[in-house]
Amino acid sequence: MKHDINFHSIRRAALILSRSSEAQRNAFLSHLADEIARAKRAILSANARDVAKARAEKLPQSFVERLILDAEGLAHLSKKVLSVKRLKSGLGEVIETKTSKGGPTFSKVRVPLGVLAVIYEARPEVTTDVAALCVKSGNAAILKGGSAAVETNKVLFSCVRKALLKAKLPLSAVNFIATSDRSFTNALLKRHDAIDLVIARGGYAMVKAIMDESRIPVLAHSAGGARVYVHKSADQALAVKVLVNAKITKPAACNSLDTILVDRSIAPSFVPRVTKAMEACGVLVKREIDWDEETLGLKVGIKVVSGEGDALAFIDRHSKRHTEGIIAKDRSVIKRFVDSVDAAALFVNASTRLHDGYVFGLGSEMGISTSKLHARGPVGLTELTTYKWIVFGHGDIRK
Repeated sequence: MKHDINFHSIRRAALILSRSSEAQRNAFLSHLADEIARAKRAILSANARDVAKARAEKLPQSFVERLILDAEGLAHLSKKVLSVKRLKSGLGEVIETKTSKGGPTFSKVRVPLGVLAVIYEARPEVTTDVAALCVKSGNAAILKGGSAAVETNKVLFSCVRKALLKAKLPLSAVNFIATSDRSFTNALLKRHDAIDLVIARGGYAMVKAIMDESRIPVLAHSAGGARVYVHKSADQALAVKVLVNAKITKPAACNSLDTILVDRSIAPSFVPRVTKAMEACGVLVKREIDWDEETLGLKVGIKVVSGEGDALAFIDRHSKRHTEGIIAKDRSVIKRFVDSVDAAALFVNASTRLHDGYVFGLGSEMGISTSKLHARGPVGLTELTTYKWIVFGHGDIRK
């Protein structure tokens, strides 16, 4: 690779991080929160330039919304960093111990993954989320942000570097690549000798391209969007409240509501009721849409289904295995739903917008994984670790 990236230095930084103390890693997080607050004006100014450029280039509104970082969002960045600080990394924890009479002791011990490459577009908050989670979990990181957020990301990364220096941790622990050269990314994805895991956050096309190109294991979700089934036993007032929240709080989010499935027996009363509530919030309600579409905007589809079997079949056919939900009182129906639906997270009588690492108490998240191997759902500290076996013997040999 003809790029200015020192993999040896990054691997060494990962080793130093893995041996650093929790107190030292927490000091980095305190400094990072302070640096973000101190750079508020510069961050907001850089973000305004990125947003203005995205609008001038007529990028989709859903993309622009994910790019915006306002004063409230900036304060939330610092809050998330400090919430990661309050968590235990778990590094060095003995997960399991096995002993045999007169023989060795076998211990399974939690350790970092190593070197992570995180590739993302829009969402500049990912820069600090990744830095916080990686350093806290003892992993070195290579960040490849999208070109649309480059000005914001540069300022946020400068905060990360200042925090690393103040915490006396190696600068190579977190690396940022600003180039928009796709060939660089493709070359990076071939470095299975230097990178242990790739995490991809972005639109379907970007994530699919990364998964197709990579020789390194990839943790990602290629598409999101949620379907919520309203059973005939549902509290209809609760259902309207939950569904409206799932659609309007952040329409461009991957956990936003795309489709409402309504039991036929309550459709005459419930469909007009929820339609009125949605339209009052500016949501376009459609009875026929592309049921596989991740809408990422103020549009929702309503489909009437003939009972729970029909609803389950529809979800299985159109689900992205990301987020699905049910609103019901009937416990047997709820149990069949949670036992039958395959997704990273299921929501019972609750908004799908709760599918978030911070809300789950993980401090923050690297993203939401729809993979079934290693990690699923919000990827937090525990999901950024693996384990190794340590065997303590007394001259034991294999017979």
